[in-house]
Amino acid sequence: MNGFGRFGLHLLKYWLDRSQASGFSLDYINDDFLSFEHALELIRNDRYVQILKIYKLSVHGTTMTFTSPDGVASTIEYTNEPRDNISWVGKVDYFLECSGKNTISKDCEPFLVGQTKKVVISATSWDCEKTLVYGFNHQEAPHAKIVSYGSCTVNAYVPLASFIHSAFGVRASDVNVIHNIQEYKLKDESNHTMVRKFCTLEKQGPNILKFINKDNFIVNYTIVPYAGVSMIDFRFELERPKSVEEMIQQLDQAFTSGALKHLYAFDETDRGPEVHTCTPYSSVFIRDKIKVLGNSLYMQAYFDNENSVNRYFDLVSYFAHEEAKTSADRGSRVSAISGGSKAGLV
Repeated sequence: MNGFGRFGLHLLKYWLDRSQASGFSLDYINDDFLSFEHALELIRNDRYVQILKIYKLSVHGTTMTFTSPDGVASTIEYTNEPRDNISWVGKVDYFLECSGKNTISKDCEPFLVGQTKKVVISATSWDCEKTLVYGFNHQEAPHAKIVSYGSCTVNAYVPLASFIHSAFGVRASDVNVIHNIQEYKLKDESNHTMVRKFCTLEKQGPNILKFINKDNFIVNYTIVPYAGVSMIDFRFELERPKSVEEMIQQLDQAFTSGALKHLYAFDETDRGPEVHTCTPYSSVFIRDKIKVLGNSLYMQAYFDNENSVNRYFDLVSYFAHEEAKTSADRGSRVSAISGGSKAGLV
């Protein structure tokens, strides 16, 4: 993994919780800014990502070993090197670029050396070969070398919108995002106000989905001085609306056993945002807040934008499992490094 900010910290915890089923191993973490001591401080003291509540940590030099309650040990080497001198570049199958600094293709090309076959960017990239949204188009472009996973809002919206369009037809759609701010930024008084900003979904949505465009799609994106779980509300103007009960039933089936399984979930009533901290879902919808007014479907949801690593993890895990299927002669488990970590066959 190259980059150990908020995204990288969440990804480490998410991978540890699922390492045996992931299909890849996380062997290295690099960050060109955070020292090893600072990284350890984050791991030990973060209020939201409580890794050591579950895992025992032992440290030898700059190597960390996390041991699960059932005795599974995962060893990760930490490096604090500039991007041009990362010692394990070329030794991994997948380079997971999680620093937020290398979002254009030319900056990722130097990582495609040695045995590295793919760079997966954890942020929006406007010029990568393909934006792959897990649960929507993750099976496309298997040979693309530089890909992006989308973004927290893209993952929250795109698979859901695609399903609703297939089931009911979408004439127009708008999205309201109430987005948090990282806790450390709240110490700066300039962040003590609401700010309207551009959202990657505004451009990526129409780029990815053929049925929306600048004339029938609106995103209102507001950042608020608050560090908890974010909110996202959807409106879909439908061609073939049904009763709210029928639409909820179809969505429920899709969430539990259909096309959107593991991507989204329902909560029966609105219990507030904090219960959805570190949710594995792209969005959690409040069942009793879903409304149908005329031809429009309204849906209220919470999404932990920091933990959008869930779909990033799914994408990398998909690559690893596909590699294992087609490379049985080289071994069945692919070792990968998230954003600066080392990936190889083991």
